[in-house]
Amino acid sequence: MVGEQEYSEESEEITNVTEELPLSARLVVNYLEFEHLINNKSYVAFKEIIDGTGLSVRTARNAINILRKRGLIDVFLDVKERRRYMYRLNFKNLTHDRVDVTPGLYIIDVGLGTLPSMTFRIYRTLRASAVAFYTDSVPTSYLEFTKCTCAMQRLVNYEPQGFEEIVHTVVSNGGSVALVMDSLLDSDVVRPYINAVYEADHENGRIMMYRVFGVSPIQVALELLMLGREDKVSYRRDSIVIRIVTTKGKPQLGDYIKAYVLTFNEGNLILKAYNADDDFNGLRAYIIYTRY
Repeated sequence: MVGEQEYSEESEEITNVTEELPLSARLVVNYLEFEHLINNKSYVAFKEIIDGTGLSVRTARNAINILRKRGLIDVFLDVKERRRYMYRLNFKNLTHDRVDVTPGLYIIDVGLGTLPSMTFRIYRTLRASAVAFYTDSVPTSYLEFTKCTCAMQRLVNYEPQGFEEIVHTVVSNGGSVALVMDSLLDSDVVRPYINAVYEADHENGRIMMYRVFGVSPIQVALELLMLGREDKVSYRRDSIVIRIVTTKGKPQLGDYIKAYVLTFNEGNLILKAYNADDDFNGLRAYIIYTRY
């Protein structure tokens, strides 16, 4: 194999060239970043990309072709391993948005919540946090993967007022606090905690709050919907399975935690909670949360 490319914090730039990529290509980039930088792998096989991202073979091949054309990945033919192709990122052409973690409360929406879908913005924010509160829909392994030295606290163990006091104390001393959740599952859970911070009146003013997003199931559903055909994909996050299905008929949901419908109506994109009594004519995307 070719020699290793050097990668250091000094090589990072402020711009983010991945923002213009399709979601499938960004998932491949995120997966390769972790394999290279965290797991220290030089190259990754195609099957590993499939297993790590949850993409179909066809979608993964298309994503890789896009990344190759943009010079974002290098390809190596390993003749020792049945002439299979191996892939790695070309960090010379890949830049990231630099995250300056200023004191404040960072509300992190994990989205899919899988490790390959974790963005580097989430990774760095968690690494920089003094305390990370998490909801029950976020597995602790997601936080532990970042190897952060933060104090990890289950959110429901605290009253909103106690949560606000901790946030105020940490931020007043120049630190940051992360609130890690899934917005499609936890909006009602986290609302009183966020409101407690927002409504608190301190001499130095309100605490600054920032939102950080992972790859959302809504993004995946939209991409499938735009393809204009029936399709499905699923992701497992610890004990939660997220199924995303595009179909023209009534979906078979079974027992589910929550479900949403994404559809176009007169040119507008509409997301709403699933209702079994709805009209099921036309192609729609369904986001379905179930227990594993």
